[in-house]
Amino acid sequence: MSRIDVLSVSQEWVRHDYGNTFFRQPMSAGERLVIGPSDNHLDMMVALAGTWSTQEFYVLYVLLISHTGSQPGRYQSPLFESFEDLQMFLYSYEQFLQTDGRHHLWIGSPTNDGLLIYDQHDVIFAYGDLSRYESVVKGQSFSERDFWFPVPHGHNYPATNAKPEEELLRHFDWRYSPLKEGDEW
Repeated sequence: MSRIDVLSVSQEWVRHDYGNTFFRQPMSAGERLVIGPSDNHLDMMVALAGTWSTQEFYVLYVLLISHTGSQPGRYQSPLFESFEDLQMFLYSYEQFLQTDGRHHLWIGSPTNDGLLIYDQHDVIFAYGDLSRYESVVKGQSFSERDFWFPVPHGHNYPATNAKPEEELLRHFDWRYSPLKEGDEW
């Protein structure tokens, strides 16, 4: 199961694969790294966050559409006080987070060591020390090449992910805020 599918030549929906690629994207203030893993997106997020000097992290779970009647919005976790706690949380919900295209997942630090956004389009946007991030992706044999979201595409929202959504939203006493402009695109 994938988060994003594209139409094949035979007009069937098939899993989209960015092919383990990355590129630097200029922004109005600096650059970011855009990363398109073929799979194991959370492993990449963990590897990138592991380059930060901090041992404190937070997660922002951005729910765009709910299967359970939960309020779409931004759910900020309490502070993770160790890298191991962050990993344990992410891997507890790994299948749900990597197979459902109705949310984004952010990992940040209170010291602004970096910011990682796992977008609903199955792409990771990395802000921070891009040279360190490039060492990680190149070390995993990613190739440097521009890419973007396929057109047309569809997002998968498997009904079987209703229970993991409920479990994730019960995991913490999240701090809720409404969606912001740009969360849905």
